[in-house]
Order: sequence, then structure tokens, then C-alpha cells
Amino acid sequence: MLCACVSQNGIPENYPMTASDVPTQAGDVVTELSARSYMDKDGTVVLHYPKINHTAALQAFKRHIAAGLSVNTTDSFGLPAVAHAAAVGDVPFLTELIARGAELNYAAALKRPEPGNSCIFGGDDLSPTALAAQNGHAAALALLLRHGAHPYGVETAISHNHLDCLKLLHAAGGNLHEGEHTLDNEFYPNTCNARSFAVLEYLLNNGVSRNIPLRSLSNLTTDRESAKPYIDMYLRAGIWSQAQAEQFLNTYYPLTTGAPTPPHQ
Repeated sequence: MLCACVSQNGIPENYPMTASDVPTQAGDVVTELSARSYMDKDGTVVLHYPKINHTAALQAFKRHIAAGLSVNTTDSFGLPAVAHAAAVGDVPFLTELIARGAELNYAAALKRPEPGNSCIFGGDDLSPTALAAQNGHAAALALLLRHGAHPYGVETAISHNHLDCLKLLHAAGGNLHEGEHTLDNEFYPNTCNARSFAVLEYLLNNGVSRNIPLRSLSNLTTDRESAKPYIDMYLRAGIWSQAQAEQFLNTYYPLTTGAPTPPHQ
């Protein structure tokens, strides 16, 4: 299974497409990734993590579709023009693509991510609804849902703190438990991914579990200061007690109790 330990070294930001490229290669994402991996001195395979430049890809698609390319042609990630249009929130072009028969539930959209794997070749949600929700494009998301796109992207809307998109997905039948998983016998509900009280409150009011493992907050924070807003949010919602908050801080960010280091003479 591909892991989330990846590197961007040596990969241009607009890989795999620039505005001058013809987006006709269907591609094999596993081969695409393997061709950009290498083995370090310890024998560990390091995987490059290409970043999709949706703006550049969309520019290329617009030009080539205007010249006669099929609206359902996919690039080397398996993404058609509608995916990139959703990602940048281009409602006029999305409307045009839909009118011309664009497939909204293309193959890459139907391949569900594996929980806990953030690698773009195995963990990112590449559905048009998730791409719109990730960037907070509610108008584009609403358009997609009205025309039959599957309401994927709940987990993405939650983790990117877009409550309006979350509500749209949920109203269209999106599963508020999408992406929840168990790790080392601990269940991680989607309330773990809430970045604001408004999103957390919405999830709680709609039946998502209140039981947030202490360890889950360590994935969102780096120190006591960054953990404080989340702890305050959990206390306000009655999810954690003060004792649990203290347990979390003492476990993951303990205060230094040793003697102070003397200054250099």
C-alpha cells in the first residue's frame, strides 16, 4: 500500500500539466508514481508527491476542448476537465461542460480514499464534489450535486472547515461518517477532524460520535499553544472534561520540570 511519506523534491508545482500540454494521456497513476521514486542510502523508497496545478490544467483543457477534444478526456491523474473546474470553482465552465455531457462520476471520483492515507495516489478524494468542497466553492458544489454528482467529500469539507459545503453534501445524501476509521483499536469519528466549533456542533447535532480519542488531537497540533483552541472547543462542547484536557497535555506536551539550564558564561 502506498504510504503518506512523500517528497516534493525536484517536482515542479505544475506537474503533471502546464497550460501548453495536451491533456490526452490516460496514464497509470501507479507507474506515474513509481517513475518518480528513488531509494535513499538506507534502502528506503522515497516517493515524490506531485501537486496538481488545477488552474494550469484547466487552462489547457479549455483550449483543447475548444479545439475539439472530448469533454471527458482525462489527464495523467485520471481527471477530466470537470474535476479541475470544480477545484477552482469555475461555475460558468462547469455549466458548459455539464451541458456538453461531462461525466461527473468518472473513475477517479469513484475510487474511495483509504482512511489515514494522504498520498494523492491512494488517499486523496478526487471526486469533483470533494475538490470543490476542499476549496470552499459552494456554488460549484451545488451545481454538481444538482446534476447528479455523488455527494462525496464530507471528510474533506470537515477537515478544511467549510461548513456551507458540508451542509450541501449532507443535504444531498452525503455520509457524515465518510472516512471514519479505527486505529489500534481506537475509533476516530469525524468530530476528530473539526477545525471550528460551528463544524463540530453541526456534526454532534447530526449524530456523529462525541468520543474523540486524546491521541487524535496530537495529529492536529504541535505544542500546547496550538492545542489550546481545540481543547477549548472540546470543553465548550462537553466532549472532554478538564481532567481529559490535562491528561492530553501531560501526555503529549508535558511541561519541563527539570532545573533551568545555566546561561553561558
